[in-house]
Amino acid sequence: MAKTIHISLNCPISIGEALALHHALEWLNDMSFDNVDFTSNSKAIDDAFHHAHVDVTETGQIIPACRCLFTSRFTNSKVEFYRQLANEVDHTLAGVATLLANPTTYYNVPRCIEPLTINEVINEMI
Repeated sequence: MAKTIHISLNCPISIGEALALHHALEWLNDMSFDNVDFTSNSKAIDDAFHHAHVDVTETGQIIPACRCLFTSRFTNSKVEFYRQLANEVDHTLAGVATLLANPTTYYNVPRCIEPLTINEVINEMI
């Protein structure tokens, strides 16, 4: 599954990445999903999520909320940095989201990322 949302604000990339993780956690929690692997293309967000340290930035305020939601609602799940899949797929979906007026949920692989996901599956098999 995939979901796109459009956030109408200009913000630093780190805040956008943190908000994306938080929205994903809320979305799957609302659907009572568990045993989920959350991937991020941001090494900084992944590091912040896994290493609690004092961060007084706006991003530093979002990550603890993500961590709290994750630890209280998701068991046998993980948040991990995954450069290859996340970069192209996330950026393509983000580009599509800017063209949509409303959030869109995809229950099948969206056509815009289908070739990318097929290539990733092939690359993982090699």
